[in-house]
Amino acid sequence: QKGDQAPRAFVAGWPIDHSLSPLIHNHWLKEHGLKGSYTREPIEPEAFADWFAQLKVNGWAGGNVTIPHKERAHALVDRRDDNAERLGAVNTVWREGDHLCGGNTDGYGFLANLDERAPGWDSTERRSKAVIAGAGGASRAIIDALIQRGFRDIVIANRTVERAEALCAHFGAPCRATSLDRLTDEAGAAGLIVNTTSVALHGAGNALPLDFEKVRSGAVVTDAVYTPLMTPLLQGAREAGLTIVDGLGMLLHQAVPGFERWFGIRPTVTTALRNVLLEALGEPLETRTVFLGLTGSIGMGKSTTAQMFRDAGIMVHDADAVVHDLYAGEAAPLIEAAFPGTTHDGIVDRKRLGDQVIGNEAAMKRLEALVHPLVHREELKFRRRAIDGGATLAILDNPLLFEMESDERVDGVIVVTAPFEVQRERVLSRPGMTEQKFEAILARQTPDEEKRRRADHIIDSSKGMDSARQAVDAIIASVQNQGAVTGREQPDHA
Repeated sequence: QKGDQAPRAFVAGWPIDHSLSPLIHNHWLKEHGLKGSYTREPIEPEAFADWFAQLKVNGWAGGNVTIPHKERAHALVDRRDDNAERLGAVNTVWREGDHLCGGNTDGYGFLANLDERAPGWDSTERRSKAVIAGAGGASRAIIDALIQRGFRDIVIANRTVERAEALCAHFGAPCRATSLDRLTDEAGAAGLIVNTTSVALHGAGNALPLDFEKVRSGAVVTDAVYTPLMTPLLQGAREAGLTIVDGLGMLLHQAVPGFERWFGIRPTVTTALRNVLLEALGEPLETRTVFLGLTGSIGMGKSTTAQMFRDAGIMVHDADAVVHDLYAGEAAPLIEAAFPGTTHDGIVDRKRLGDQVIGNEAAMKRLEALVHPLVHREELKFRRRAIDGGATLAILDNPLLFEMESDERVDGVIVVTAPFEVQRERVLSRPGMTEQKFEAILARQTPDEEKRRRADHIIDSSKGMDSARQAVDAIIASVQNQGAVTGREQPDHA
């Protein structure tokens, strides 16, 4: 930029009238009160090289490059980031002194969309296998992103197997190629299923040969297509009870790094921005659900506080109740196999289990490795119910919120606390509780002082029920009236 001229950025393609990128970047310019502009630049393929050569002298801060110019831009820039080098395509251009630099943010957008819409989608269990339908241009960035995120088996299913094999040759392990006819066979054990084909474009129907009855219950299904937003593939996955993520967020998130390069501020993908694009697409607008984590050490009054939220009509996910149900159901045989003699009539006996694991760090880790993935699966189902139901606020009640690093997946944290003397008196009054057990439990939990330091809201249960209820009401009001919690920044998924 020269002098005090406001930064100018662009999206260049042919054709380009359909691009939603100006809606995204001009929304952010307005949101942050910045001077600048972002415009569509229709550049025919034969004119692109000459036009691109003028970027250094005609006042552009940079811009986006889309079809059919991504590969050409890759060849024309002076420098490339690692993503662009691996993919052989540039979608973002920026200035660094006299150099014109190019990067590719498509993979970042794909990962950040899943991070936002389906927290935990890349758990160790799900990273064992991903299946991608399609071997076109959109699949390259997604395959690369999944490799960077640590997926161990990536199956590319395409009608023309040779195209899938070419991608596997480019990326190497852990990629495998197969025919689209074998999609169901490969998807059955996958933790992530991605569609990059155009079979659902503009409501053309779902031609993917995928039988959802044979897909594992904890799988996440996402579609790179966002017109329509709810593709037949996603609709089928939703009806099967699977976690789904639409493709619009990939477009939104891939724009973040470029805006920061050109205008100097890292923007946030918000519900307000998403609704700008939904309105342009003629889709129903979305109400954002704020998820607050509720936690507190043993005896602090967390369960009573959770009930206050329920009494106020707020959805509450109780991790302890989920564990109770799992101990009486699918987790019981897994636990019996790992800790023989800890079940009775197919139900986990908590005392017997406690005798084997409390105070034994190795045993506790084995138990957590069995139970935590199942608990997280149920949390994802709860989140989807809250979002689909249009809830403004939902509570995730988890005594081990910090210990399981689940605080990274919520918009804010409520910590229920009380003086140690009050806590100790409450806990030791419980049947079967001893000082030794109490100390062992505390040793596994993040100290109360640390929890309070990291909290967004603190409720002191020792001040009485009326005080706690007033605090609960104030939190609900702050979310429902303002649509925010504490101004906490969104997590950076870069």
